Amino acid sequence: MSNRPTISLPQGVRDILPDEARKISEIESKVLPVFADNGFESIRTPMLEYVDVLSLGMGRGLQDQAIKFIDPSTARVVAMRPDTTAQIARVVATRMRKYPFPIKLCYNQSVVRYPGAQNSKSREIQQIGAEHFSTKTTPEADADMISMAIQSLKALGLKSFMVDIGDVAFLRTILDNLGVTEEEASDIKEAIAIKDSSELSILLEGSAISKADKELLIALTTFYGEGEVIERAKEMVKGSPAEAVLDNLSRVYSLVCERGHAENVTIDLGEVRGFDYYTGTIFEGFASGVGSAILSGGRYDNLLEQYGHSASATGFAFDVENIVAALDAQNS
Repeated sequence: MSNRPTISLPQGVRDILPDEARKISEIESKVLPVFADNGFESIRTPMLEYVDVLSLGMGRGLQDQAIKFIDPSTARVVAMRPDTTAQIARVVATRMRKYPFPIKLCYNQSVVRYPGAQNSKSREIQQIGAEHFSTKTTPEADADMISMAIQSLKALGLKSFMVDIGDVAFLRTILDNLGVTEEEASDIKEAIAIKDSSELSILLEGSAISKADKELLIALTTFYGEGEVIERAKEMVKGSPAEAVLDNLSRVYSLVCERGHAENVTIDLGEVRGFDYYTGTIFEGFASGVGSAILSGGRYDNLLEQYGHSASATGFAFDVENIVAALDAQNS
C-alpha cells in the first residue's frame, strides 16, 4: 500500500483563486498604463540569481530573507529573488550600460522571502514597481515618483490612502554630527522609529549630547504632519547641514502638492525605514482597512556603484495583495 503525500502547499505560499486573480488582473490593467504614460518601459528579471551577485545590491536584512540552494551544475549558491530592485540595478549597470539617461523601467512580478527570524515561513509577494535612473539627484525626480504612485492609486479607485514622505539623510546628518557610537545611534533610531519620546529621553540622559541636540532628537518623534512640520524642523537646525536636506524635502513636498496630491501626502521626519539602504527621500503608502504598507520606496543613489556603474536612482513597489485587501475593505 503506497503512502500518499499530504496534499498541501509549502508554508507561506498559496493558490490565488479566480475571484482574487481577476482583481489582481484589474489592478495590473489600471496601474501599468499609468507607468507607460509616464515613460516607463517593462522589464522582466529571472527568479534565480547567484547569491554573491545579488548580494551586491541588497542589505543584510534582505540577504538573510533570501531562500538559497546550491546549483548542482556550478556548485555556486543560488537564491530565489527576494527583491527586484537589485536585479534591475544589475541590468542597468551591465546590459543597459550604454543606454542614455534617464532610464525608466517598471515590472510586474513576484519576490520570495523569509519574513524574518520570528517567523520562518516563506512568503511570495506580488509586486508592481518602477525604477528611475538619472545622471543626478533632483527633487523633481523624487516628486515624479511619488506623484506617479498616487496617480496609480487614484486610477484604481482607492478612496482613502496616505503617502508618508521623509528623508533618511535628515537623521543621518544629525547623527553624524553628534559623534555617537554605532550602538547608541541604533538605539536612538529605534526609539524615533516607534515615536517613543519617553524611551528616547531615558536613552539620552547622562549622554554628552548637547541640550539643543537632545531636544531636536526628541522632537523627531513628533515631526509628523503637513508641510509646516518641515518649517518647525528648520528652526531647530538652522545653519547646519541638515537644513539643506529639509530644503530639498520641502521642494519635493511642494511639487507633489502642486500636482494636486496635497490631501494624500504627509511628512514624517522620524521615518528611519531602510536607513542603511536609502540615501535621501523615502515614502510609504497606507490605506484604511489594511494594517501594513501598500507601497514603499525611496532614493538609493549608491546602489548602481555596487555593480560598477554610477547613477542616481529612485523607485517604489506596490504590494498587490495589500492593495486588493484595501480595495475590498473600502468597497465592502
